[in-house]
Amino acid sequence: MSLIKKLASDTAVYGIPSIVGRSIGFLLIFYFAKYFTPQLLAPHVEFYAYAAFFFVVLPHGMETAFFNFSRKKEKYKDVFATGMTSLTIAIGIYVVLMLTNKQSVGSFVGYPNNLSYVVWFTLILAIDVFKSIPYALLRYLNNAKKFAFVKSVGIAVNIGLNIFFIVYYPDIAGVERNIEYVFISNLIASAVELVLLSNNIFLNWGKANFNLWKAMFKYSWPLIILGFAGMVNETFDRLAMRKLLPADTVDYEIGVYGTFYKLSMLMTIFIQAFRYAVEPFFFSQADKEDSKSSYIQIMDWFVYACGGIFLVVSLFKKEIAELLIQKVEFHQHPDALFIVPILLLANLFLGIFFNLSIWYKLNNKTKLGAVVSLIGATVTVVLLLVYVPIYGFKAAAITTLIAYFLMTVISYFLGQKHYPVAYNIKQVISVILLTVGLYITSEYLDLHSIMKYAVYIGFIAVYGLVGYRIILSSKKAKFVR
Repeated sequence: MSLIKKLASDTAVYGIPSIVGRSIGFLLIFYFAKYFTPQLLAPHVEFYAYAAFFFVVLPHGMETAFFNFSRKKEKYKDVFATGMTSLTIAIGIYVVLMLTNKQSVGSFVGYPNNLSYVVWFTLILAIDVFKSIPYALLRYLNNAKKFAFVKSVGIAVNIGLNIFFIVYYPDIAGVERNIEYVFISNLIASAVELVLLSNNIFLNWGKANFNLWKAMFKYSWPLIILGFAGMVNETFDRLAMRKLLPADTVDYEIGVYGTFYKLSMLMTIFIQAFRYAVEPFFFSQADKEDSKSSYIQIMDWFVYACGGIFLVVSLFKKEIAELLIQKVEFHQHPDALFIVPILLLANLFLGIFFNLSIWYKLNNKTKLGAVVSLIGATVTVVLLLVYVPIYGFKAAAITTLIAYFLMTVISYFLGQKHYPVAYNIKQVISVILLTVGLYITSEYLDLHSIMKYAVYIGFIAVYGLVGYRIILSSKKAKFVR
């Protein structure tokens, strides 16, 4: 249990700034919904979806490669310098191509008259990608204080500028409120973070090595495909709607879907914080005798925590939505609340998939990992093209769940072949069935006011106690060394 406590502590230390940052982003979208209609929020939803794709391709797996090669014989400073040099070249090419072709890019994404959006996002992504390995360096060096400080400053700057530009600046300057100010706030905050990280970059810069880069890139390039396919599963639905739904309603559909999608981010925020702590942990434990025992415990408690998040948010989805989303136009869509539990469950499986990913990351099987993600991406694209025109965005949510579930199952069986870990499958499945079963039961109960909330709290207590007993029952399970 001390292992889990240690990991929980690391998740808190490294994850709290990320949790706060993602939470602020999560809350800001609802804050914007107070000032913007779903149609006006559509550019925000779409451009951040496109940004997710670029954020996979541009780092080209160098962050994970940094962790992997730093645990080996190479000096971590040389690995850092090699990875950063590779990032710098990739970013330079990207910026030149985007800015010299901004009219074509603007037309492609559906905003030919808003080319400033393209410029802002080009610069935001360039800075954010450049920061990725310096942040990984801080995690590698266990410099949690610097990590938390820089993240926190960036968050504070972003919040302050968003409030100023959206609430006060339009009245001061006599201009209309524009979602573009959100992009500008993000750009300034990212630049401030980069300045604060610059000292660590210079102090830890070693000697870039071309032969080392070739080895790192051989390891990392399948991660580009894996990540890109993952982004297809995660964000392609919002981009596909622009092409698949009627032109007269598509902005409204994207605005509503993107806003209610954010409710599932409560699960994603936890998973992101967990990933910050556990990724370097996976690599550091890899050569220890009891490493697989550690991975089993982590999976058990991770699923238990995610199941609790799923149940709480799903039971109170209506109340949370009404609290956070104030404009009535968002609530008038009949499928808005329908997608919330589906996307929460999808993200739970995504988290399990990440836990399972150790088999290809530690065993140099990243190509096979990429194949799994490509299968998920293919399923996503096919189902979206077939069903979104018929059923709207609820088909997009169900597609996301199907894709992540399929990827999780395939990854598990491949992992058992290439890096066998005797996960407590019966206990994991039992916990998932318990939390989903309690939620489905709640949907069939016709209760009101105090009685409804009393039953909901009772369901959460049942999950907490029964789920805990299920996890404890797995402590004596054997594992493969």
